[in-house]
Amino acid sequence: MGNAFKHQHLEATVYDILILGAGIAGLSAAIKAAEHGHSVLILTKGAKPDGSSNYAQGGICSVTDPKDSFKLHQEDTCEAGAGLCKKNAVKILVENGPKTIDQLVKWGVKFTPAESNDANIRFDLHLEGGHSHRRILHAADLTGKEIMRALLVKIHEFPNITFLENALIADLILNKNKTRALGAKVIHQKTGEIEAIFAKVTIMATGGAGRLWFHTIDPPDACGDGIAIAARAGTAIQDVEFMQFHPTSLYAPSLKKAFLISEAVRGYGGILKNSKGEEFMNGVHPLRSLAPRDIVARAIHREMKRTGEPCMFLDVTAHNPKDTKTHFPHIYAKCLSAGVDMTKEWIPVVPAAHYMCGGVLVDTWSKTQIEGLYASGEVAATGVHGANRLASNSLLESVVFALRAVENIEKTGILKKSFRTPTIKSEKVKMTGGEHWKKRTVEAKKLMWEKCGIVRSVAGLNEGLAKLREFNSEVEAEMKKPGTKTVALLEFRNAVESSILIVKSALARKESRGLQSILDYPKMSPKLVHHNIYLKYPLENN
Repeated sequence: MGNAFKHQHLEATVYDILILGAGIAGLSAAIKAAEHGHSVLILTKGAKPDGSSNYAQGGICSVTDPKDSFKLHQEDTCEAGAGLCKKNAVKILVENGPKTIDQLVKWGVKFTPAESNDANIRFDLHLEGGHSHRRILHAADLTGKEIMRALLVKIHEFPNITFLENALIADLILNKNKTRALGAKVIHQKTGEIEAIFAKVTIMATGGAGRLWFHTIDPPDACGDGIAIAARAGTAIQDVEFMQFHPTSLYAPSLKKAFLISEAVRGYGGILKNSKGEEFMNGVHPLRSLAPRDIVARAIHREMKRTGEPCMFLDVTAHNPKDTKTHFPHIYAKCLSAGVDMTKEWIPVVPAAHYMCGGVLVDTWSKTQIEGLYASGEVAATGVHGANRLASNSLLESVVFALRAVENIEKTGILKKSFRTPTIKSEKVKMTGGEHWKKRTVEAKKLMWEKCGIVRSVAGLNEGLAKLREFNSEVEAEMKKPGTKTVALLEFRNAVESSILIVKSALARKESRGLQSILDYPKMSPKLVHHNIYLKYPLENN
């Protein structure tokens, strides 16, 4: 990517906007802010912008077909969200869809076009689970990658955007009263040095938390860091009990990395079966294999328990092989690398942690409870997804609410408010070592999968919370010791704090709703409640 990702030593400058994370939400906010002439610094963990956005296969949904409507898209979103979606946020999401698509196209995104025989439809539209109409725009089966490609090309047009790669976030920097965000303390991975970076506004776009669970299809960056970092700053975390387990990850123990089989494969006509060929979804939901993700994931989990089989299967063999390869070239190639020809054989699938529907509480302008701190993308709890995300709403949410954050920053005049930069003491961390904490991280992931997984119980959650508190006490004792800390310790601290908040949220919800299935409370409560969770101090009280 040329010099854009070359490490740059940063002087004690106050940027207009600091963006923590360089997925689709972070990049969209950066471009829009740069178009307004603001100085922007984007932090990314890796050597280049990456994250879950790059792996999004299915697409981005919006009403673009004249036969579709905002009303239908809103209804589908709220139905999938099991009644817990914040309706105003959903309305904003849906009604901003078409102009957001136009903005992405203007920025260079190339969606797969519609066939020329329908002049009223610009794009080829997929159908996915929970949708009543075809409204999923895509770029073959690598939509996220295409959007990222276009945004990265666009970003090079702006000299006022600076990248800092290979950077981890240690903590947010707040004023003395802890009422305003002033930037972040950042760990340079190459040296271990901690640097204070100041900004008038900070936007968290740190991604999700799927890596807190043992079985996940999420990339390494999706480890819940943003939830813990925001919680330590004192802002509210909402609805984090709702982790979406994608029903269909490829079951291929030979592969080093888990791989998602897109929702679009079921929309294409893929049918879920057990090893005997029984279509077990038929008696579960009227939409059968196209039911919302939470219902499908639980049904697969239940069928695996009933049969003792390690996976279920997705069958697309009834379709024309050429069409299948055209629609899903990347998925076809990945399955083939695992020894499965999806045009001739059933695809073995299992559920895996995929998407965090809750997160850092924000309003409809992406503002948190702390002045100057915004959050967008998967790390944010906009309320759009309720208790379960509708397929392909996530990319749309990322862009819509990232752009609204910048719009609000413009309106409020916060960039005109100056502040005195506090003195931050010089620190350093060890980038190597910490094997004990790495082992502990694996233990915590297994714990979350077993005690806070697809189906939960009060006893299991309490057992999990007790163990997490033990981990937390161990971390706190180590943090109080003199000497340089390892990055493995700091990352484990984030994982434990985020996991504690998630388990506490799950215990607070005394009902089964959407992604929260709890044996002690099998029914849905008539009350609609959003739970705000805070980190308590001293930390032993969590």
